Formats: sequence, C-alpha cells, structure tokens
Amino acid sequence: SDRWRVPHNQFWTESGLGLASEFGVGDDGAFCNYKCGWHEQEGVSNGVLGYIEARIGEPFLKIGVGTLVKGQCAHCDSSENYKFDSPYNFAELPKWVMIEHTDTSLTLEHEAVLHAKRLYGYRLRKEISLQNNVLSVTSVLTNLGQDAFSTPWYSHHIFTCDNHPIDRGYSTELMIQKMKPQIYDEPGVGTWNQPLGNYAKVTATKTKTVQVDVTRRVEPGTKIKAEFPRDDETTGSFAINACGISMKEEIPEVGGTDKLDMYAFNLYMEDGTMSPEPLVLMHLEPNESISWTQRIEITPDQTSKTSSSSSTGHVPLSISFFPPSRQMVSISVKGAFAML
Repeated sequence: SDRWRVPHNQFWTESGLGLASEFGVGDDGAFCNYKCGWHEQEGVSNGVLGYIEARIGEPFLKIGVGTLVKGQCAHCDSSENYKFDSPYNFAELPKWVMIEHTDTSLTLEHEAVLHAKRLYGYRLRKEISLQNNVLSVTSVLTNLGQDAFSTPWYSHHIFTCDNHPIDRGYSTELMIQKMKPQIYDEPGVGTWNQPLGNYAKVTATKTKTVQVDVTRRVEPGTKIKAEFPRDDETTGSFAINACGISMKEEIPEVGGTDKLDMYAFNLYMEDGTMSPEPLVLMHLEPNESISWTQRIEITPDQTSKTSSSSSTGHVPLSISFFPPSRQMVSISVKGAFAML
C-alpha cells in the first residue's frame, strides 16, 4: 500500500497491511476486569498470558506474536502497564512453520509456551485459501496452558483501492441495528480522533443495517473511530464498496456457540484505510481449541462512484501476513495476489 504507514516500517506494530489482526481489546492494560465489551464480562485478557506475574525484564506471551519482554517497549514506563500499540522486544525469536501449500492455499502454524509460576501457552494455526473471488482465512487457537482464558480477537481490514485516499465514493454497510437514539459513540473525540459525522453520512436503514457513505476527503493525519452499541443479532458481517468493487466479509461461526461471541463492533478510518472492526470474544479452557473463518467475497459493484480500472471485472486480492521471521510467502492466482 502507498497510503498506509509510509514509509513502511516492518518493525512497527501499526505497519501491518491487509487482514492484519490482533488478540486483544485494542487498548492499553493487560486485562479488562470490569464490564468489558457488550456483555460486560470480567477478567478479559488483552491477548497476553503471564503478564501480571512477570517482573520487569521477564518474559510474557502475546497470543499470535510470541514471547516478549515486560517493560522493554518504545512506550513502556514505570507504571508497568501493557502498551498494546508499542512493539516489545522478543525474549526469544518466534517460529512459524509452513505445514503445507499449493497454488491456491497455504497453512502456517506457530506456538509459544512459558514456564513461569503457572504454565502458559498457545498454538495458532492459519489456513488460507483463495478460490475464484473468495478468500478464506481459518484460524485455529489452542490453549496449551494450565488456566482458562478469555480474549477478544479482531482484524483491521486495512482497505483502500487503487491508491485512492478515503473520499467520496467509499462506503460501508455494517450488519448491525440502530439500538439507541444515537447510532454510534465516539469516546475519543476531543482527545485523538475526529467526529465521523464531519466526513460521512451515517444512516440506519430499514433492513436493520448501518450505512456509512463518505462525503469528503479524510485528510492525512486525521483519525476517526466510531463504536456501535450492543446488538445481540449481529454476527459482525459487513460490506465495503469502492473503485467498482464490493468486498463482503462474514465469520459464520460467530454467535453459533457460547465460546465465540461478539465483543464489540467499531469502524476506524484514516486517509489510508476504511476498516470495519468486529471484535469477537473467545473463551478457552486448558487444552481446548476453537476455530473461526473470515470468508471474504470480492465482486464487481457498479454502484461505486470511485473511478478505477478495477471495475473491468479483474478483482485484485491482497492480504498481508508477516510472521516474526519477516519472511514473505506469496500466492498468485488468476491475476489475484495474496501476500502473507
């Protein structure tokens, strides 16, 4: 991408592209202990294991990343608070193993175990496939530790098309109902982000969705985040339309089990991204595994007003997945390119 975190810095946490994802609540702190998420849970981990008992300079686990050193990050201070958006030093370099790959699919696996006062550990498997215009990313998380844990997970969906900044012609439809007189909340306005209403028209539709149509250019440096109130019927599906294409995502497993439920539903925007962010909460007992699949379908959308060669029907697919080893794996299928 020529619009997201340029120049690209592979060692900075916010430089991930495509379907870059995270286990955690998207805020500082090792745990959320009071009225966390839509269902007001307690004891929700920010994607970290063994952090509280670790001393400064000792290891802890960040799910999906590996074994990190407490207190050794760019924004770390004497508070010992976990900094979710600051890169930590590795206590040991993680390993991702390619299990199998074909011209249209690949499977990667990574695990980390920490022997502290308690045994902490996880295994994460990614099964990625591209079939025609459908990209499927199945994640399988296994708890290798002694204790149960709950953590949210979300994908950023760093979406732009043909190097166009976020402007008129971009829109997204979120499969969520208007649950309060105010369609969404913006707790960060006045501190670090700008009001969504200054840049987009937000409408609650008759089909129980929320439509967001961008009305003006999002200037470089501007950040926008909207948080939508609890809707017990939503499963976090959405569609983004721009440059003559429509990208629709669903996670079929959400809501089908008490082990995988909605935690929150946000929308994040900058000059270089329109990112719907459904957060999914999962709970794993020791030795338990849970799986979920992002199913992304990309089709032509003739209603889009953003001019682009993509409207010819050639739909380029791009996803980024950077194992900590910084090796890049690629799949090229019928003009579609996936970078993983």
